[in-house]
Amino acid sequence: MDCCRRGNMRRTMIRARSLALDVRYNNAPFAGQVGGEIESLTYIDSAADNSDSIDITLDAQDGKWLRGWLPEKGATLRPRIRGYNWEAQGDRRIIECGLFVLDDVSFSDAPTTLQIGGVSKPSDSDFSELERETIWKNTSIKRIGETIAGRYGLAFTYDADDYDIECDEQDGTDSGYYNQLCKNYGLILKVYARRLWVYDREKYKAKRAVRTFDRSQIRPGSFGYTATLSGTYTGGYFNYTDADKDIDIECSVGGGSHTKSVNRRATSVYDASVQLCAELNSANHGTVKLRFGVDGDWRVSAGNCIALTGFGNLNGKYFVDKVTHKVTNSGLTTDFECSGIGPAFHSWDVGGKIVYHEKTADSGVSYDSTYATTSPAAGAASAAAGGEAGQAITLNKAPLYVSSTAKNKAGTKTGTYWLYDGILINGRYRVTNSAARCGKLPVGQNVTGWVPASYCIASEEAKK
Repeated sequence: MDCCRRGNMRRTMIRARSLALDVRYNNAPFAGQVGGEIESLTYIDSAADNSDSIDITLDAQDGKWLRGWLPEKGATLRPRIRGYNWEAQGDRRIIECGLFVLDDVSFSDAPTTLQIGGVSKPSDSDFSELERETIWKNTSIKRIGETIAGRYGLAFTYDADDYDIECDEQDGTDSGYYNQLCKNYGLILKVYARRLWVYDREKYKAKRAVRTFDRSQIRPGSFGYTATLSGTYTGGYFNYTDADKDIDIECSVGGGSHTKSVNRRATSVYDASVQLCAELNSANHGTVKLRFGVDGDWRVSAGNCIALTGFGNLNGKYFVDKVTHKVTNSGLTTDFECSGIGPAFHSWDVGGKIVYHEKTADSGVSYDSTYATTSPAAGAASAAAGGEAGQAITLNKAPLYVSSTAKNKAGTKTGTYWLYDGILINGRYRVTNSAARCGKLPVGQNVTGWVPASYCIASEEAKK
């Protein structure tokens, strides 16, 4: 659909600027059919987390919109914004907005308007709605992405270092799982024009600015700057206990008064270092925020860097988180949301080690890596349940968990065991396979795992 919007002449010898909107609906062009019925188009280009989106408002007074032209949810839209004579006569510009799945249709009367909106996600809803339980073994983040993209016929672009995945459990949608996996390693997942695109945000921040904006170019009243430097992390620690290998993985970076602790699965010091830096860099992103608007800009996309001048101490390079293009009768405007670029944490700056536990008799499948304390209320609940440290219990195919909150069991246990500390947490007790280990530290070498209280039956020996 074509719709021309007239702008102001920059030079008398140049023809007036003009804009055109082209939209393909289910791969069929609207161009030449709808024409001036388009009242506005808003295209939001996001660098991370949120899908790109498109919103179009149409003058729907023509009865054709209710007699067969009304778009259906799930249809695909491919809009383009085109500009003519922008900087000079014959100068042509174009913004490819991408491919969108129509997910919102709204019709209203007096005035009669039709609003349609779409998001840049695969038309196959399984990508973001189907829950999967999958174990990924001996693979990598890139290969997992290729597999997921292939399920939906999507193209795949990977612009980052790849990281090995020894074993990881997916319990959720492909969209949610892969997005979180990428985040754990400091990578950003974006869906654009039937393509999954993965990139390293910190490396993109190191690229040159694609555009410089001076204070004189910024639309009056649109500028805003905020800084929350007090929330910036100055360092962090990573601790993970691998029960199967009977080791602790520990590493740290930075220091200072504001540090962040991370505790999740890692397979090596390097793996832990990458995840620790990813967590810190992600937390620090956005502590300095910048927003402003300009008359239509064609050159900057989300994920680029821009430079700011004319603002004194605020001058410098910024990472573009979001770009909003809006076309109306008044022309084209572009608004930016950006984040400041500061020093990043890198895996090669991290110091770490692997601590091997002393070899002892088999203490079971797994255990918590820290010694949990409990409140008086929890202690009272333990006493009411009859649990006492050192109490002998008999287990019969009792489910064994790695922690008091783990959803999936690590195995089952049958036989005589002992309550490690008699503390009831979330309906579970720590148990151990030797009375001599009750209350003994470190916890990791002496606890077999967590068992639901309902399976902890006092043994005949304890009843005497």
